[in-house]
Amino acid sequence: MNKTSRLVQGALLVSAITLSVTACGQKSQLSGAASIAPQKTSTPIATTPIQTMTPKPTAAPLKQLQVKAYYSDLDEMKLVEKVVTVSVEKDSDAYEAALKALQKSDDPKAIPLFDDLKFTSVKFDAVKGEMKLDMTFGPKTQLGAPGEELFVQALKKTMFQFPEVKTLYVLKDGKQVDSLMGHLELPYPIKRSN
Repeated sequence: MNKTSRLVQGALLVSAITLSVTACGQKSQLSGAASIAPQKTSTPIATTPIQTMTPKPTAAPLKQLQVKAYYSDLDEMKLVEKVVTVSVEKDSDAYEAALKALQKSDDPKAIPLFDDLKFTSVKFDAVKGEMKLDMTFGPKTQLGAPGEELFVQALKKTMFQFPEVKTLYVLKDGKQVDSLMGHLELPYPIKRSN
């Protein structure tokens, strides 16, 4: 081998090594560039995030109505009348609100006759003036004869305080019954007396 061929081989070897090293360096630079996020060179502008608010449906404002509610006295001998304030969305809700007022009392001398009872349906036909009530009784709603008399009177006075109610149909568990508690005959329908 002569000196020139060795020199050429050495130059080729150095070139190959340099090329390899350079290529490897570029490869790592390229892969590094892909994984590093570009840096911002400008100053960011302060922005306030925009919040989008979905409007919530607003409930109609509640009306405050005063209605009469009827309870028993401590001895279950007479009705106790109380004027209570009820909240309703619309006027037609007043009937059900008045009935619900019969179920509780803040006065210890006014005992609710309807506290263990559920009104399953309250429907008013404005054209005919007919109120139809369906009730489910709990065990505490089974009263004696005087209690049943007060119960029916309280129901009539509560519903007939609304002048548009002319007739009251009372159902127990969806059925017409002769008596609500077995002591007093229940007329069907109950008609306004005046």
